[in-house]
Amino acid sequence: MTLDIKKMLLGACSVLAVSTMATAEEAATTTEAYDSDVSLEEIIVSARKTTYANNATDQVMLDQEPDAASVLAVIDNLPGIFVSEGGPFGSDDWSTNLSIRGFTVSLSEQQIGMTIDGLPNGNSNYGGGAKANRYIDSENLERAEVSQGTADISSPSHEALGGTINFVSSDPADEQRFWAGLSIGNNNAQRYFFRYDTGEIADGTRAYFSYSNTSNDAWIGDAGGTTRDHFSAKIVSEQDEWKFTGRLSWDDTWENNYQRISLAQFEEDPNWDRLTDTITGIPYIDQVYRPAWGTLRENWFGYVKAEYKGDNFDFTIAPYYHDNKGRGDWAPPYLAIVTGGEVQSNGTIYGGSAAGAYTYADSNGVPLAPIAGCTATLTFPYGGGSPANNPACYQDGANPVSSYRHTHYGKQRFGVTADAAYLMGDINTLRAGLWWEQSDRNEYRDWHAIIDPRVSIEFDNIAYWRQYDRDFDVDTLMLYAEDTVDLGRLQLRGGIKKYLVDLTRTDNFGNEDEQSLSSDSKILFTAGALFSATDNLDLFAGYSQNFAAIKDAVIEGQASATNPEIPDLEGETADNFDVGFRFGNAWLKATVTAYYIKFNNRITFVASGDGVGGIDYLEEGEGAYFNVGGIESKGLEASVSADFADYWNLYGALTLNNSEYTETTAEVVEGNKVALAPEFQLVGTLSFAKDGVRAGVSAKHVGTRWGDFANTQELPSFTTVDAWIGYRLGEDVIKGIQSIDISLNVSNLTDERYLGGGTPGSYFLGTGRQATANLTLKF
Repeated sequence: MTLDIKKMLLGACSVLAVSTMATAEEAATTTEAYDSDVSLEEIIVSARKTTYANNATDQVMLDQEPDAASVLAVIDNLPGIFVSEGGPFGSDDWSTNLSIRGFTVSLSEQQIGMTIDGLPNGNSNYGGGAKANRYIDSENLERAEVSQGTADISSPSHEALGGTINFVSSDPADEQRFWAGLSIGNNNAQRYFFRYDTGEIADGTRAYFSYSNTSNDAWIGDAGGTTRDHFSAKIVSEQDEWKFTGRLSWDDTWENNYQRISLAQFEEDPNWDRLTDTITGIPYIDQVYRPAWGTLRENWFGYVKAEYKGDNFDFTIAPYYHDNKGRGDWAPPYLAIVTGGEVQSNGTIYGGSAAGAYTYADSNGVPLAPIAGCTATLTFPYGGGSPANNPACYQDGANPVSSYRHTHYGKQRFGVTADAAYLMGDINTLRAGLWWEQSDRNEYRDWHAIIDPRVSIEFDNIAYWRQYDRDFDVDTLMLYAEDTVDLGRLQLRGGIKKYLVDLTRTDNFGNEDEQSLSSDSKILFTAGALFSATDNLDLFAGYSQNFAAIKDAVIEGQASATNPEIPDLEGETADNFDVGFRFGNAWLKATVTAYYIKFNNRITFVASGDGVGGIDYLEEGEGAYFNVGGIESKGLEASVSADFADYWNLYGALTLNNSEYTETTAEVVEGNKVALAPEFQLVGTLSFAKDGVRAGVSAKHVGTRWGDFANTQELPSFTTVDAWIGYRLGEDVIKGIQSIDISLNVSNLTDERYLGGGTPGSYFLGTGRQATANLTLKF
């Protein structure tokens, strides 16, 4: 983002009282996310009256997580959802995984849509994407809405094969208020949060500004950690039939990563991900020094939204802008010998290729070869090391050399969503809309020499090689139309949707031809019915054709650029069928959904290196993509929330899922279970709330899963337990303070060791126990 655009966004926050946007989110009634003194009637799990499966988070789910938690963690107890975060508070994007009905968001696949206040997050992939925790602090989260299979027809996402998760930010408070929060916990965790609500600053207009700073050490070992700064501002103005809303967020994060391990390594030592804490001076070992594994990201996101609600006509329009930039770091245990390319004035070589590499040099920097006949190798961290990596195979005086490899990511998105609905007569509502977005992404990789690998990973700021530099342009237009007929107790819905997506890849060195790819969808159909059998019981059935366009990562690297199958790739599609019921009365709420999904044209990433066996640092795209058939999923999701006694609530969620590959390919066998897809999940939560006191305990059991394509590695089942207790003192306890809130949250209370997400055949450790104390003052 240019400085001018950033200034424009910041300036918009101060003038939106007269010219800004509106939220038009449909939602079940919930209390403000930052208000803890609510009755049990207000904190039941909510589901909208729709023709498809959906659930929303409640206040108990927010209370269960510490203030510093990622907003992704809040949805983990909903039926059908599996969330695994490798670091405390979701502090490592590299190891974050989500799964719904056999669809995943991971390092290798992004098949679940995410939106922020109904607007697209810009993909959830590691390189150039941004998950919801980059946009919202947990204190500013009103709720998260999950559509497990079929989403609202207007949902703007390239990835929503397995449904959509919409994260809704809270609106400004009606009254002026200052809010300060402090959290401290294990692993040197610290968090400061500040928020100022202006109250009404003009007729119907209010705003807030918030800032947080979070830091923690890695929970494994004694080195590495995370720092995060986050700012957000929001303004809402309600004027007669109009509602205007504006929001701006900024997020700046530096994360050290966790590494995937094999099932055998987990069984050998479940407490260690095989990254190290100290510099040994041996580059082959120090390539897994945790502080050298880094994720740096900065995200600006702003939107304005205007909503009109009339007697028989509704209209919403929302332009938005997103700027994402960052870097991914590794420390290859050698210096590359580059041939070809162009030498710049500062000495950096642009382009060319690696003709070889060396790991030791003499005092003048001249590369050395290992002693003839030396066969000794190093077996840690990756088997198969060569004598060239072993200092024992060199004469005294040989100096180690190594690189610090940076992959730079940049993305700018500008887009708009628009939606209009017209009520014809008393029963028929016609709806139509669009989503348009232009996304420009740049990615380049440079290699820096580490100054003295014997003592640190400090590197020369001037790169010795820029390996590649490419731009990716993606133009998206989504059009949709829907008709809803309301016949009293029966509601019928039908719609069509079409995606037009064009991708272009440009080599900024001019060595490769420009590559273009079209990823248009066919016309996609949706249909559904909702029948209100009684005042308390709704029956629903829904069908939708979901679509995921080919992502620009498919044409990212050299291997993809020369892959003859690329022009023949098709976007992924999924046919979703939902049928179920929702029941609700004064003390009991329940939902049950049965589903069937046929996933076609599955695009699989075939890696050229292995996350467990070693990393091919020179590979530009880390592999290639192929259409390899599909997946069939069927299952059952259920949830129940019961106010079984005064001040007490019992919540439970059950997920039964069977996901199988439907074709035999080089990677999978027809009938095999989908790798890493949970088949059985059970959640139980007991909570209490009275007179400012709240407490609860929640347990989640995940059954055994197959971890690899071949179904030879069965991952053990596990159960995690969370507990929390808090007390809120109301007004007048201390003069000038509206309230004081003290709480303690313990995640993974029993310190269970388990394997979370990952990629087929290699897995991330689930985060260990994390206790966090929170203090919040409101003035």
